[in-house]
Amino acid sequence: MNDAIGDPARLAALAESGLLDSPREAGFDRFTRLVAEVLHVPVALFTIVTPERQVLKSTVGVGELRETPLSHSFCRHVVDTGAPLEVVDARAHPRVHDNPAIQDFGIVAYLGMPLVTAGGVRIGALCAIDHAPREWTGRDHGVLEDLAAAMMAEIELRLANRQVAAAAAELHFAATHDSLTRVANRRALMADLAAVIEAGRPATFAVIDVLGMRAFNDLHGHRAGDERLARVARRLEDALVGEGEVYRLGGAKFCAILGAPEPLEPALERLGVECQASAVELPAEAADVDAVLALADARL
Repeated sequence: MNDAIGDPARLAALAESGLLDSPREAGFDRFTRLVAEVLHVPVALFTIVTPERQVLKSTVGVGELRETPLSHSFCRHVVDTGAPLEVVDARAHPRVHDNPAIQDFGIVAYLGMPLVTAGGVRIGALCAIDHAPREWTGRDHGVLEDLAAAMMAEIELRLANRQVAAAAAELHFAATHDSLTRVANRRALMADLAAVIEAGRPATFAVIDVLGMRAFNDLHGHRAGDERLARVARRLEDALVGEGEVYRLGGAKFCAILGAPEPLEPALERLGVECQASAVELPAEAADVDAVLALADARL
């Protein structure tokens, strides 16, 4: 295995890109079609190279083939060096003359350009292949280099969009979830509770107050107390999975919006802590968010 191909940072970047083992995409197929049409070759490939295999992200001229063993890859040398590779006749080329793809796939002439991110990650290669010996011209090099650059711009845009989407998801999670317990927070509760009330669909709003937290903190310390609340939150989520959303109201109070009250008692038994709970039937017992919270507190 080559060090450059197997570099852990490179493999992590490949996984993050979302390109591996993803479906064919029209945007990339346009590039391989252009390679085949402009350079007049029967085969054009956009490949992604891993330590074990060559993934064919986009292809022209190889039917339904979607990957090959690394042993059959010419593009591995492009990824390895980060430089173009020109092969006039693979059968006589010192680097690839023993590559089984010559016999298995009829690869004779090859021209490959590296696809490298702005961060220096060698994703793979864009290549043109012929079944007969071919002297590649300066024009061939220029066209393939330009198309590789355009494809790389498309890849970079997709990577940037993925990063923006991931950052937005992280910000949304931070804004709507409690940092300690990782369950939804009061802000998310207000929005969800208002939506349930506005929709007028039957639901049960339950408040669970974990008792004895002050004494527990005094005895074991606040760090242990935080860990205890986090465990309670996880157990409550596990107990109510599929039944409703769990929120942290604040302090040692949690709540849940349930489709029906039945799951509440079994869930409380699984928490492993002393607690008290109250429930409000929606929309029958309260018409707005403030009324729901006030009634639930009054019943504790």
